[in-house]
Amino acid sequence: MSYELAFWSGGDELDPLEVYRRLDAEPMEPVPGLRAIDPAEVDRAIVEVLEGWTRDGIHLHPPGVEIGSAPVFEMHIGRHIARFFGYGIEEGDHFNAIIDVMRPLGYRLFDPQTNERFG
Repeated sequence: MSYELAFWSGGDELDPLEVYRRLDAEPMEPVPGLRAIDPAEVDRAIVEVLEGWTRDGIHLHPPGVEIGSAPVFEMHIGRHIARFFGYGIEEGDHFNAIIDVMRPLGYRLFDPQTNERFG
C-alpha cells in the first residue's frame, strides 16, 4: 500500500483539488499562479534535513533501512509539484520528515487521499 504527499507553492486562491488534478495529469505544464520548483533546492534540503537517510536515485530510505527495501519514499519532481510516494511507511515521523523538508522551502502539503491542502 502506498501513501502520497504532494507539494506546490502558490495558487492559494485556486481550488486545491483542481490544481492537483491538473498537475497530476500534466506535471511539466505551466500553471499560472504557481511557483516553479527548483530541483536543486529540494535536493539540498533533503541532504540538510533528512540526516541519516539514504538516497538511491528517486528513492529515499529512512535511517536503518537497506537500499531496495521498504519503508521507502519514491520522489517525483514536476515543474510545479513535488510528489513523494511512501511504500511500507507506517510511522507518522517518516511522513513528518518529508513535510519538514518541503515546508521551509515554501511548499504546502496537499494530501490526495483526503483532498485537503495544509498551511
